[in-house]
Amino acid sequence: RVLGCSAPQLLCLLAVALPAALASCPASDVSIVQDGAYTDMASSWIQTHQGITEDKMAVFSGEFRLLCKSEPIKAAALRARIVYRSGSEAYVPKEGLQNVAVLANAPGSYQFSFALPEKQMPSGEYKAEIFFVGELTPAASISMFHSVPFIHGRHMEILAMIVLAAQTYYVANQYSQSQ
Repeated sequence: RVLGCSAPQLLCLLAVALPAALASCPASDVSIVQDGAYTDMASSWIQTHQGITEDKMAVFSGEFRLLCKSEPIKAAALRARIVYRSGSEAYVPKEGLQNVAVLANAPGSYQFSFALPEKQMPSGEYKAEIFFVGELTPAASISMFHSVPFIHGRHMEILAMIVLAAQTYYVANQYSQSQ
């Protein structure tokens, strides 16, 4: 008997605890390889009593690999917390995105994604802080930039027509002066 446990109990305890101990890596020893960070807008049209309205979602996705002292970290239980800042302000947690799931893909590869209505996602820098489940200190992070166009939809088409008309006028004016 060791530590008050019988041999089978001790063996079972070691079988459970050893992989967890080997998988853990102090945050200071973790490095990240960012394979991709994507932001996009998804639009859908919805028929309502007032007519057809556009529903826009801001979509974010990140893919990465984690290393512990240059060795791949495989199949770790991870979560992400999303923080936001505009300009040089301090990061603030993004409401509703404090416990984003991180999925393990191919050995050593991870992915997260989330989407919120455009109105809840202003332009700025969004950072996914990656945590080992149960840890309070982030092990790594991925930054993503999101911008909401100032002009969009029909307004963009009208602006394009005005710019095109101005260019046509300028070229015609230059041509007539050269004749």
